[in-house]
Amino acid sequence: MQAQQVRWPLMICGLVLGALGLASAVAGAEEPASPTTQSSPAPFRVVGYLPDYRAEQFAPESCEGLTDLCLFSAEPSDTAGLSLTRLQKLPWNKLREFKKRQQVRLILCVGGWERSAQFSTVSATPELRRKFAQAALQICRDQGLDGVDLDWEHPRNATEQDQYGLLLAELRTTFRPYELQLSVTLAGWQTLPTDAFAAVDRVQVMAYDHEGQHATLEAARRDFESVRKAGVPAQKIVLGVPFYGRDTQNRNQTLAYRDIVSQWNPRPTVDEIGTLYFNGHATIRRKTEFALGANAGGIMIWEIGQDAPGDQSLLRVIRDTVRNSRR
Repeated sequence: MQAQQVRWPLMICGLVLGALGLASAVAGAEEPASPTTQSSPAPFRVVGYLPDYRAEQFAPESCEGLTDLCLFSAEPSDTAGLSLTRLQKLPWNKLREFKKRQQVRLILCVGGWERSAQFSTVSATPELRRKFAQAALQICRDQGLDGVDLDWEHPRNATEQDQYGLLLAELRTTFRPYELQLSVTLAGWQTLPTDAFAAVDRVQVMAYDHEGQHATLEAARRDFESVRKAGVPAQKIVLGVPFYGRDTQNRNQTLAYRDIVSQWNPRPTVDEIGTLYFNGHATIRRKTEFALGANAGGIMIWEIGQDAPGDQSLLRVIRDTVRNSRR
């Protein structure tokens, strides 16, 4: 995920947390919890990312329909801890109240575009993997989080791929007594070792940022099938959708869906204006219907701060489509 651009994947004071002597990185942290017994995950998840740079815009009332809110993002440190400096921008009290009121899971995202440099360090040896897993566990316990999402962009070779699998397996072992969730987010072209896929609860597929029209329904289907053929059960796969447009001629040019609506107010069936390609209401509905029909684990959104308000909301389309499927 790209940070300030409109893709994946936060800033204040350089706090680095190691596995030993972890301090709370966020004011108002809760006391560490003991192992919990949580209810089973919802059969179909709607996962939305909240980046640190959208913190001031977070509006719980616009997030109805989410099952999971993924906080973007912490970074691995070179001491096998986690840096939460960017996440101090988040309105933690409001987030915890939102979680309680809406029964939404709060998930910590680690990594993302230009935030993944130290993954190769923390995954390199058994000792470092254990330290990192303990650091992640402590943060979840301190902040009342429900799990972690890893987004390494990207392992550079087969050795790093294998070490990524071992890191995920270590996290699974560490999280299991506390029933914390573990997901991995990857591009449709990525692959991981079998043990990596086996370790996680969900595989979130970034089915966007392709060449040309970057996020078509056909490309989403291909990405889903690619991950499924890699051995991941459909129920584990969460299909990513973009709440932004990308220019087909200049890939560095992006625009949030809310700004597209503000400037052009496109009809629900429109996905392209000039050279700007995006997903309108009809395409988001069809992607959600595809995920439901394929018995996928859910839909993932990058990112909720880009949504349009009111009747123009893409999240509302997803929410209504999921609700209608249950009738």
